[in-house]
Order: sequence, then structure tokens, then C-alpha cells
Amino acid sequence: MDKFIEQVSLYIQEAPVWPFTLLGFILVVGVAVDIINRRRRTAAVEYFDLAFQEELTGLYPAATRWPDDLAAYMQPRLPILRDAFEVLRNFIPQNQLREYNAAWNRFYQFSRTGGNERPVSLEDAAQELAVNQPDLQQQQAFQQMISDLLAFATQFKK
Repeated sequence: MDKFIEQVSLYIQEAPVWPFTLLGFILVVGVAVDIINRRRRTAAVEYFDLAFQEELTGLYPAATRWPDDLAAYMQPRLPILRDAFEVLRNFIPQNQLREYNAAWNRFYQFSRTGGNERPVSLEDAAQELAVNQPDLQQQQAFQQMISDLLAFATQFKK
């Protein structure tokens, strides 16, 4: 073991300094990039949570001010929520990205149509007229979609 330590110390004395300097520089840059990315991710999560809390006040977590026309109410709010979605999407792990996009698409479609999907065929139109979704079910579905989206941000809060 002493021979090994002696060989390493002789190598360090004889070796040029620039590889160690370069390695140290690369490590410092790597740590700095990691710190910057952590701050950006934290800011994205805070922005995402804040956007949903501010824009959906009265609708989530408890529906205290449910609008008569959800689509009209959500129309000016969707671009802000979309921006928060886009900012956080950069930090979602690749294996969760498909579910994150699907959760957003469900929420966006529900909010854009007010929970009333546009029927494609005449049979669907007849079913739509026969079955009218009550407000309570609409509120629960809306709140579940928001919870699904916010769950992606909670994985970064530790």
C-alpha cells in the first residue's frame, strides 16, 4: 500500500498541472450549472403553483364561486395557465412528459368547452341532449384535473 501511495505522489509531482486545473474547472462549471438549474426549476414550480392559485381562485381547491359559463370564465385565464404549463414542462422528466401533456390536454379541453364536449356524430348529439352533466360532477371533474396537474409540481417540492 505504501508503494502505491508513493507511486501516486511521484506521478502528481511529475505530471503537468493543466489536466488537474482543467478537471477542477469542469467540476466547478458543472456544480454552477446544477445550482442554476435547481433555481430555475424552483422558480418554475412556484410560478406554476401561483398561476393556478391566482387564476382559479374560487374554483380550486373548493368551488366557492362556480361560474355559470365555465368556458367564458376560463377563456382569459387559459393563456396564463398555458404559459405556466410550458415553463414547468422543461423540467418534467422524460418518462412523465406524456402523462403531463395528456393531463394538460384534458384540462385545456374541459376548460375551453366548459365541460361540454362537442359531439362528433348524431348519435353522440342525442346522448348529449339526453344526459346533462350536473354542476357537482362538473366541479369534481374540474378539480380532479387540476389536482392531476399540480401533482407534477409537487414532486419537485422537497
